Amino acid sequence: MDQGPPKQCHLLALPGELRAVILELVFHDPARQTGLVKKGASGSLVLDDYYRANSNLAPLLVCRQMYQDSAYLGMSATTFVMTSLFGEIPQRLSILQTKQVQSIRNITFAADARQFRKMIDWRQHPFDLPNLQLDTLTIVLNRSSFWHYLFDYTQGIVSLLRSLQGVRRLVIVRNDARVKGSLKTWYNRLVGLILKVDHQQRYDTTSPKLEEVWWKWSFDQTAQTICLEAQPPKPLTDEEDYFQMVLPLMEKLRDSIETEEWNPDPRSRTMYY
Repeated sequence: MDQGPPKQCHLLALPGELRAVILELVFHDPARQTGLVKKGASGSLVLDDYYRANSNLAPLLVCRQMYQDSAYLGMSATTFVMTSLFGEIPQRLSILQTKQVQSIRNITFAADARQFRKMIDWRQHPFDLPNLQLDTLTIVLNRSSFWHYLFDYTQGIVSLLRSLQGVRRLVIVRNDARVKGSLKTWYNRLVGLILKVDHQQRYDTTSPKLEEVWWKWSFDQTAQTICLEAQPPKPLTDEEDYFQMVLPLMEKLRDSIETEEWNPDPRSRTMYY
């Protein structure tokens, strides 16, 4: 008996719940680009000059129903990248609706001294935008013939980190840029100052000032990245108990310092900035 050709089933004819599952798989495909790529055999991460966020949002252009179903999902799964050093992310986001801004989870931007100066002036939220609730904020050092003097911003960044809200993970990528003293050396000084300031704010003042956010930090030598993951604040304890709590962190920092590249600049051997 001839049953004829099989009937075609269009995506929009499927139940809404099933469409949602399919779109979830489409937008969270591990093969999707993120704006960073590994460079050759070294394995270091660099900015992908060919990345465009709109390529990841292409499924939204299929039809109006597809856009209505998955616009927020698509934006939450897409990394938005600002490569221009003169672009203003708040201005770019100002053209979006509030719910669209709230759906963004990943932002990457290229940075030189100007971006770092602006960043340390943030009051409590990324770009001073309370609506942003980011999974990952990635800072990519601008690659040029100029040096990055990250030590100039250590104090300001530590102050920002103690109160920064709306960022679950902060990543700094060297991007083959020229960093004075090396990225790892600066990472060690950053961690050292985080610990020093935290102790001072807890025990060297008449009224303890606890951090609003604690951070779990790591350095990837191969990728040349610094990763800071937001954690709940540490409770106020006796100073002796506090030292026991941070002792493993201090020992790990000491081991990391011992593996630094030699830098002839005597300032690089000063523990805190």
